Amino acid sequence: MSPLLIIALVILILLAGFALVMTILPPCMIFYYTLYRSEKKERNRECTLDNPGIIDMVETGKKWAQGYKDVTDTVHIVNDGLNLYGEYVNLGFDKCAVIIQGRTESLLYSYFFAELYAKAGYNILVIDSRAHGLSDGKYITAGIHEHRDVIKWIELIRDQYGINSFVLHGICIGSATSIYAYCALKKENLIKKIVVDGLYYSYYEMFKYHIIERKKPVFCYTHIVFFFLWVVTGANAFKVTPYKCMPQIDLPILFLWSTQDFYCRMDKCDKLFEACASPTKEVQYFVNGGHSFVRYHNLEDYDATVTRFLEKNV
Repeated sequence: MSPLLIIALVILILLAGFALVMTILPPCMIFYYTLYRSEKKERNRECTLDNPGIIDMVETGKKWAQGYKDVTDTVHIVNDGLNLYGEYVNLGFDKCAVIIQGRTESLLYSYFFAELYAKAGYNILVIDSRAHGLSDGKYITAGIHEHRDVIKWIELIRDQYGINSFVLHGICIGSATSIYAYCALKKENLIKKIVVDGLYYSYYEMFKYHIIERKKPVFCYTHIVFFFLWVVTGANAFKVTPYKCMPQIDLPILFLWSTQDFYCRMDKCDKLFEACASPTKEVQYFVNGGHSFVRYHNLEDYDATVTRFLEKNV
């Protein structure tokens, strides 16, 4: 083989390697910053995003929770080898609302939604999802593994406090987690109602629009990120989706969306609602809000909608 040919092959191999690295590196960085929490990162419950709306929601929730410290217990479970932490506000009722936040925030965010359930006659359970707040965990699996934690939390509150009636209120990933938890626990007849705020058709759909927003190649980035997620956690975000669970939903369920939601598009939302098998399903679209900000921008209407749903389905 001539020296020129050898040089050409070496250059070709180097270029191919460089192209491969440049293809894989950006999705690796997205995975690192969105679905992974370093063990070296300090664990706390403070707001993680520099967003005035989210900061205000967290501060509002903290202020509400401060008024009930005398009836709030710190609670703890171990699941999948992870120490997970939460807070239970025991208001003396015989029902409990489990509020499950989306990606990035701790249980302090969930307290923003607690007041409406307290007024409706529910005790409150808020949790640091795995890889959030004070809880253990390195990876976020969009509810695929987290729903097993929710089941453990429900069993803890049942066994420790004698509660046998639960409503799940999820926001974004918390909505998907609620759906998966119900499907896995439905035979126990503990979960009586579900409220889903910003439920996505599939995590792929949600993730896709985040990539589009950043003007990156959807297929390459999304599939590589989800491949990494599957390799390190076993969670298949293509196989497990809220849409595929809809035929199993047979309890009262309320869907809440904003028409301004960039990540949950109305055509997919309509398909979710249509596929839901529950004979007591309801849907409410709000004009204002965007993703995860529906209650923040529609406080009175949001609370009235949820309260009517809870009263109607006793």
